[in-house]
Amino acid sequence: MNAKIGMQIIGTAKQTVKEYRSSKSPIIRLVVSILYVLWSATKTAIRICGDKGFRSIFLLELLNSKNVHQTTSLTYMDRYPTIFSACRDYFDGKQDLKILSYGCSTGEEVLTLRRYFPNAHIIGADINKHNLAICRKLPVDEKITFIYSTISEIQKYGDFDAIFCMAVLQRKPHYIAEKGISSLKKIYPFEKFERQIMELDNLINPQGLLVVHFTQYSLWDSTLASRYEALGNHNQDDYLSPVFDKNSNLIKNPTPQNNIFIKLNK
Repeated sequence: MNAKIGMQIIGTAKQTVKEYRSSKSPIIRLVVSILYVLWSATKTAIRICGDKGFRSIFLLELLNSKNVHQTTSLTYMDRYPTIFSACRDYFDGKQDLKILSYGCSTGEEVLTLRRYFPNAHIIGADINKHNLAICRKLPVDEKITFIYSTISEIQKYGDFDAIFCMAVLQRKPHYIAEKGISSLKKIYPFEKFERQIMELDNLINPQGLLVVHFTQYSLWDSTLASRYEALGNHNQDDYLSPVFDKNSNLIKNPTPQNNIFIKLNK
């Protein structure tokens, strides 16, 4: 059976299930609903058993949901060249920088940061143990360390001159856009974003940089806004997913959202 025929069969099956689920017969609807739930549970169980990455994310959401933000591990080398270049220029050759890659995924961001900051101490932190196992197999120098992401563990290596929090402080952005969801209150409330910003703020040196990119909320809406100023006009105009206000409500016509912030001497 080739892939095209397989897709046609799956499509036909889905359409048939959809029709039966809207049947006038309550018995048929009940039976189809039960079969659908069993099929979905079976698919999930198969993925949990066979896919280490999926299993790690599933367990995170099940056992550690209060500390989880983004669950997707998508990453690649030099993903944000404009941002990294601006931060490098800001420090203007300063030596012995301490940098945190918060939510480092499988390590490509840390490897990229090494190119921009050849002498910095770089800490990569991630809450996904499967990702960390991949990171720890990377050929890195003695000034790069990968750690499990808890505040107590990160504090052992702080304070930092720069913290990069890239595509971390968000939840299901594509799903939210697809479904036209107008409130994140139940999915990813602003308060959770703000608590994380406050924790990161405590780890940054005065005149250090907090880089928050690809996020559904703005630092300017947080109670810490007065402690920061924007570095230039760098923003996340390339973020194509919806953004939300401090009440977790959709902003219909958002203004450009800054993403590189300098911590003031306060």
